[in-house]
Amino acid sequence: MKLLEKSRPKVKLDITSLVDVLFILIIFFTVSSTFLEQPGIELKLPKAKSSEGHTVQKIIIYVDKDKNIFLNDELVSVNNLAHEVKKMAHFKKDKSIVLKADANVTHGVVIHVMDILRQQGIYKIVISTVKENK
Repeated sequence: MKLLEKSRPKVKLDITSLVDVLFILIIFFTVSSTFLEQPGIELKLPKAKSSEGHTVQKIIIYVDKDKNIFLNDELVSVNNLAHEVKKMAHFKKDKSIVLKADANVTHGVVIHVMDILRQQGIYKIVISTVKENK
């Protein structure tokens, strides 16, 4: 005697909502990861063939073509630079600063800024350049 077998209902997994959520996450991370920090100070950096990329530092000093000195986008005077650098506590981890000077700034101004930094105990000064096109 043959008993009637009950057919089991087939389980269907609807992954449409999962795909939607994953797609939105991919879009979110793609869009949010493309933000680049651009300085608000217009500089024409000198070119160097041996220029290399470096990691983003916490403290950046800009010297523009008019010999204005900016410490992280804030205008500071030469006399006040040592005090402002000393106030920044987060540079003490690796004691490094990026110096971005315009190509038209005289050598003496850059050396004077470097001397001020060395007097504060900062000997790791990264001079920023752009890679020269061949």
